[in-house]
Amino acid sequence: MKKHMLVMMGTAVMAVGMTGCGGAQTADPAKETQTAVQTDGESQTEEENSEVTGSVMLYTSSSDDYMTDIASMFQEKYPNISFEYYRSGTEEVVSKILTEEKSSGIQCDVVMLADTPTFEMLKENGLLMAYDYPEADQMYEDFVDPEHMYYGTAVASTGIIYNTNMVQEAPQSFSVFTDPGNKGNCVMPSPLYSGTAAYNLGVYTGMENLGWEFYQAMKDNDMQVVNGNGGVIDAVANGEKAYGMVLDTDANVAINNGSPIAFVYPEEGCSSICDPIALVNGTENQEAAEIFMEFMLSKEVREFAAQNYFKTAPRKDVEPAEGVLSIGERTILKADPKKLYASKEDDKAKFDQMFNQ
Repeated sequence: MKKHMLVMMGTAVMAVGMTGCGGAQTADPAKETQTAVQTDGESQTEEENSEVTGSVMLYTSSSDDYMTDIASMFQEKYPNISFEYYRSGTEEVVSKILTEEKSSGIQCDVVMLADTPTFEMLKENGLLMAYDYPEADQMYEDFVDPEHMYYGTAVASTGIIYNTNMVQEAPQSFSVFTDPGNKGNCVMPSPLYSGTAAYNLGVYTGMENLGWEFYQAMKDNDMQVVNGNGGVIDAVANGEKAYGMVLDTDANVAINNGSPIAFVYPEEGCSSICDPIALVNGTENQEAAEIFMEFMLSKEVREFAAQNYFKTAPRKDVEPAEGVLSIGERTILKADPKKLYASKEDDKAKFDQMFNQ
């Protein structure tokens, strides 16, 4: 079990969409398929698990270290189910899914990505399958799709990180990214790659006190744009930049691992995602896929993710890691995922033109 101590700073005002949610963006931009190592059947703890057979392919944007642990836990509990996953940024995974859907058919059974607008798109295109999770009553309502097409797995919120060796006074506002005194010294993830950043783009440009003027001001202040949250963490931790816009989950993992950074929830509020998970319509491995869904949403796994990866559970019966605000303690600004989905591509195109991506 990873040990951690941290101090959370700033206000806890958030925007979410599940209503509004989605998941931690992967820190590694590399794309790859991993196969879980089968464990000896004698290591199982529940006799009925040995009776379940099949295979599961997951497409995800979650980080490799997290997925390696998840694969190990799942394989130990279900040793006769073959488990593989493919990971990349949310936008690239979606592109893969849509390409496969038009050709040989979607090659995954389950999808777990960053944001709810993405799942609204997949749902509208008939690519998801409804699933009635038996313990849905233990989840916060905002993180359960009304049609039970997708469920949130982990709540993560975007805020500000800064290098503690370079910055003496903690920032409190997103104005740190537009302050001329910080010109060329800030970094953010790209909404063209990161599902988190794409979600943020829709939320922040819709706010009266931010809007597109905020993004233009960041552009004018020479904001660096990198693929994912991991690139932001690296740039700030290495001292290449003093400030970054990033998820609290990724920041807290880095802090726990000794990186010289600190995290602040900005006074304007921050958008939150919840790493939704869903079954792919037409899967030939439905039984095994449903077992994996139930496993990922279970109290056991959500407790593990909270204590080891700072992924706040959207379940009422799971406590967050020490120092992390619970869902009940957060002021959540709700965003309609359908509206965010409707404007997502136009927003990304405008960002691309603005930042010359």
